[in-house]
Amino acid sequence: MRISSSARVGTVVLMIALVLAGCARSPEAKKARYLERGNRYFKQEQYREAILEYRNVLRIDPKEPAATRQLGLAYYQLGQYGLSFRYLTQAQQVDPDNTDVRLKLASIYVLGGRPDDATSQVEEVLKKDPGNLDALVLFAGAANSPREIEDALARIKAVEPTLGGTAKLHLAMAGLYLRKQDPASAEREFREAVAREPKSVEGHVALGNFFVSKRDMGEAEREFRTAAELAPVGSPARVRLADFYLLMRRPEDARQILKQSTEKAPDSLPAWRLLAQLDFAEGKLPDAIKSLDVVLKKSPSDVDGHLLRGRVYLAQNDPNNAIQEFQSVLKSEPRMPAAHYQLALAYLRMGNIQQAKTELREVLNALPTSVDATVLLAQLNLQGGAPQPAIEDLERVLKVQPRAGGAYLLLGTAYLAQKQPAKAIETGQRLITAVPKDARGPFLVGLGLLSQGKRAEARKAMETSLELSPGFLDPLVQLIQMALLDKQPDAALALARKQATLVATSAAHQLVLGGVYLARRETGPAEAAYLKAIELDPKMSEPYRMLAALYADTKRYDQALTRVADALKAKPNDTSALMLSGVIYEQKGDIPKAREAYEKVLAIEPRAAAAANNLAWIYSEHGGDKDKALQLAQMAKEIAPDDPRVSDTLGWILYKRGVYQNALSLLRDSAAKLPNNPQVQYHLGMTYAQVGDKDNARKALTVATSAPAEFSGKDDAKKTLASLK
Repeated sequence: MRISSSARVGTVVLMIALVLAGCARSPEAKKARYLERGNRYFKQEQYREAILEYRNVLRIDPKEPAATRQLGLAYYQLGQYGLSFRYLTQAQQVDPDNTDVRLKLASIYVLGGRPDDATSQVEEVLKKDPGNLDALVLFAGAANSPREIEDALARIKAVEPTLGGTAKLHLAMAGLYLRKQDPASAEREFREAVAREPKSVEGHVALGNFFVSKRDMGEAEREFRTAAELAPVGSPARVRLADFYLLMRRPEDARQILKQSTEKAPDSLPAWRLLAQLDFAEGKLPDAIKSLDVVLKKSPSDVDGHLLRGRVYLAQNDPNNAIQEFQSVLKSEPRMPAAHYQLALAYLRMGNIQQAKTELREVLNALPTSVDATVLLAQLNLQGGAPQPAIEDLERVLKVQPRAGGAYLLLGTAYLAQKQPAKAIETGQRLITAVPKDARGPFLVGLGLLSQGKRAEARKAMETSLELSPGFLDPLVQLIQMALLDKQPDAALALARKQATLVATSAAHQLVLGGVYLARRETGPAEAAYLKAIELDPKMSEPYRMLAALYADTKRYDQALTRVADALKAKPNDTSALMLSGVIYEQKGDIPKAREAYEKVLAIEPRAAAAANNLAWIYSEHGGDKDKALQLAQMAKEIAPDDPRVSDTLGWILYKRGVYQNALSLLRDSAAKLPNNPQVQYHLGMTYAQVGDKDNARKALTVATSAPAEFSGKDDAKKTLASLK
């Protein structure tokens, strides 16, 4: 068939169109399109949208320099400095002369406490542009030593006439004067900054912060309010005003500001984040999750959002989801101490002590001066019977944090665990020297003296501690215990009453008072003290539990269970309350509910030794999984190797399985520690009988059957004893 000229033209047009379409689908064309869109979004300050486009570029070409640089700058604008740092360092390798990249990196170094690295970046900029205002401000921000501060001031003053004395310049000088400990000059510069630029939001916020440092809260509020009125609704200045109200314990004012910000500027992630923090602090955990969902939907990689959501999950007793959140943070910020610390807490909630220790070590690798991580790791080492590592860690941190009272107290405890009371006393005296008014110093000295048997001197030290801090419970408890041991119940009661009167709003002191009444077997006043504690602090679970135990001891089981239910309302995952409910149900004879209570405890704390022990007993004695009973009893023994009740449970389970020699070793240990417990003696006697030791069997069974108390197996004990005679 012949092809006409018009057909040929059409064919050519079609071919050109196909070529152009192919070009449009080429990787280079796609890169260009994504980059252009990203730049447009960036210019419009739509940084999240820009990030998506720049990421599309890097999927095609992972080393594309413009996208790498812009991605770092976009993350910087969103305050996601970890991700920003990653991309900006890559960008600098390709383009070391880019001023914007250097200055942003310098800012991140200042925020990260790396002033030397910040100065290095800024110096490179100032070599080429000595009057660069942003570089000078950062140079001032990184200055720490007296020489560096004077150098920064000299540089700024040298260019001040050229730059016209902008607010930024005066704010930088104010910061330097503060570091020179010259607050009068600093205030002059702060005021000059807002005088030159009355609409400078940054200037009013800085002046507000200065007034906070002077504790002039009225002036501070005025400056923060001015800044908030000048700034857009979703600005950081409004968040700072809300933060100020939280500092002033005005949460409703803070909430009002944050609600306005989130309603009128729904993209203000700092406002959403602070609102979530406020809800978290007030125990409104579902509301906190809702706010964080907004943050993480808009910014899925928001490190602070994931960290806070993990803490909320942990507060909701959901350690599995908490661990996922903290691990998500660590993917972006592998050395972030706060994430490792929270992860350690989550692993502890799961009963994984070894992994918790590993995470705490990560905290100390990144931040060796962390008192919280050091103290918690030391506590775990002490609980695990390893005082020496605890001592080494605590001594190290006290060299750099000499006023950390909690670390001294734990260090003294570690020395006492090593039977070195003189070292404990010395540690207490070091604390007294470092912080003379810290009541923990004389308290620790008192503990050491008590360990040396110097009771009169110990009492004086404890009394000194109590005088320094009338609300400090530890010395009060020690003094009361000493009085009771010295058979001075009236003195113990007088002291408990005195302190409860001095600290009239303290529920904890009412608890102590109730305990003294119980020691005197005065159940009526004890009950009244516990009820007073509940009145003072309805959210405190301990007084409900103490009342429940009191009612259970007098066989008022229903009243006891009501109080346990109250305790669980105050603290839904209170394992002590759940444990107590299991014990009460056992005493009442309601074995299914007792089993359910112990199972709930283990669901929350998988390594709760007492719950594992009691549940093992129920499975063994009341029908249940016998293999599971053995596993639980073995776990309880591993966790609490010295508990005679645990040894008795495991020993009796082994007896019933015919493993008599192993059972005998455990039951002998238990009976030695509980010589007057008839049931333990019964178990020991039956085991002696099985191994052919009739004399010891008769002795143990005689003790068991002679006891007036009833116990499960008493008839069996009598029959076996009769057969041995």
